[in-house]
Amino acid sequence: MGGGLKQALKGALRPLVRHLAPPRQDLPLSWWRLERDAAGALRLDGVALEGLLARWGSPVHVVDSVRLHDNAARFLVRPGVAGPPLEVYASYKTNPVPGVLARLHRAGFGAEVVSPYELWLALHLGVAPERIVYNGPAKSEASLELALSRGVGLVNVNTRSELAPLAAVARRLGVRPRVGVRVTVPGTWGGQFGERVDTGAALAAFREAAGLPELRLVALHAHLGGELADAAGLEAFLSGVLGMADQVRERLGVELEILDLGGNLACPTTRKLAPRDHRLAVTFGAEPAPRPPGSVLSIEAYLAAVAGRVGGHYARLGRPAPRVFLEPGRSVTANAQLLLTRVAQVRDEEAGLTWAVLDAGINVAESVRAEWHQLLPLLDPPGAARRRYRLTGPSCMQGDLLYPSWSLPPLSPGDGLAIMDAGAYFVPFSTDFSFPRPPIVVVGEGPERLLRRGESFEDLVALDAAEPPAAAGRVDAGLNGA
Repeated sequence: MGGGLKQALKGALRPLVRHLAPPRQDLPLSWWRLERDAAGALRLDGVALEGLLARWGSPVHVVDSVRLHDNAARFLVRPGVAGPPLEVYASYKTNPVPGVLARLHRAGFGAEVVSPYELWLALHLGVAPERIVYNGPAKSEASLELALSRGVGLVNVNTRSELAPLAAVARRLGVRPRVGVRVTVPGTWGGQFGERVDTGAALAAFREAAGLPELRLVALHAHLGGELADAAGLEAFLSGVLGMADQVRERLGVELEILDLGGNLACPTTRKLAPRDHRLAVTFGAEPAPRPPGSVLSIEAYLAAVAGRVGGHYARLGRPAPRVFLEPGRSVTANAQLLLTRVAQVRDEEAGLTWAVLDAGINVAESVRAEWHQLLPLLDPPGAARRRYRLTGPSCMQGDLLYPSWSLPPLSPGDGLAIMDAGAYFVPFSTDFSFPRPPIVVVGEGPERLLRRGESFEDLVALDAAEPPAAAGRVDAGLNGA
């Protein structure tokens, strides 16, 4: 089929597909503690978000400290079921902003780190070493020396090959660190992560760890990977972990002290976009819809399920339950942060869509390309008409497409928009691709405060070797032919 005929067919089908696709239903503003005033201006705790843009520039990250503390408090409440205590660790890779992490540590979270930098940052923030879990597949020897010399509470080896080098560091320092082995149970991430249970590799790693006198084998670590959104997925994960723990005791005689459970407990107001969602949005302008937030496993249900399942398992065996560490990831910070941006340009309509260029793109909102994130206009006057937009970022590349199809009130250059649930992976995935990274402010503690200043042009070249500036006289001489 020729290109022209394909385009004609798509154009003919576009109105039909849009008609058949269910209309996008925006989630209630109350999910993010937002409201609109009588004029339609979006407010958070009475603070006009347009005012934040005016004061701090665009784009800007906004941390909602009230929601952050509420999420933290919910994780730290003991579930109303019999079971072991649950200890919660903040995932540094998910939101590595010191001002965010410090608030979680003050609330009672430990630190889960996956790199030498994150280990340094946790110690720099004053986290007690015994409240740090060091994970990750690429631990440097220097970072292991730091972790062991400072008495980090748990070092999880990612593969069996890490055991001998770790034991050598421990022997050299004269310490006996607490160690866990990361395993891959069926249905979880494999590849570069952990030793597989189904092939016997995990048991072999535990056997070697148990035979090294320099190490104190105390933990099993497993990470679900992907997204944990329902009770069935959690049950399958826990069953695999508990089965492996039983193997370690029965085959090796090792009673584990800790089950360290990683995994992205889902944020209820986002969802992963399927390839079909993207194709329909790009080709036909069909708008993807959110999932019902109530269908996602809540923090309370997650805690009760973990405590009940682990506690019940060990009670049936007549053995005391181990300590349970939780690394819930995005569910702690995702909905406690938003990204504000302005419209830079509005372009001509094409294929029933009006193009709008934003000053925030994949350089600061990469996750939007793969996840559904509510987009809200900062001003939505009552009764305003709707127009379908294709929203791109400012980068000079065709792939900088954030929202292929999204209905909004009529936009003009300078109008503000809010990208919700920007607290998980937005900041660590951001780059300085053509534009400096934006500032981060926190609200909900009185007047907003700066957590991280925006980058300057000078920041972007601060690490480069200095080059002599072009000499004006030499340039002039060249222009004059000398």
